[in-house]
Amino acid sequence: MLPPYGTPVSGPLSAAVLRRDAVAALQLLRVELHTHRIYPEISYDQGEPRLVISADLTVWADSAGMFFCWGTAYLEEPADHAPVDDVPQVARRVAGRLGRHYVEPADPP
Repeated sequence: MLPPYGTPVSGPLSAAVLRRDAVAALQLLRVELHTHRIYPEISYDQGEPRLVISADLTVWADSAGMFFCWGTAYLEEPADHAPVDDVPQVARRVAGRLGRHYVEPADPP
């Protein structure tokens, strides 16, 4: 039986479920970025999952996995953001931030 929402016991369970959603969203974006020849890894070095694309670009998802945010540093404001359900558009916007390093996606064979 799951503990009722809002009780002290439900906090860690809720955090685990929300973190799983954020990781799943980042994995989808990571795969989509591969079409742009960008190969980030998921990093947990600050506790929360995020994609470190370059020294000047980090992508993270909100705790519920509903929005992607990206900027020069994790949780830095102002960060650009977009809904998770538009992964191809987010990948294009993130890739476009790389400037001269950006490569158009390859046509599928």
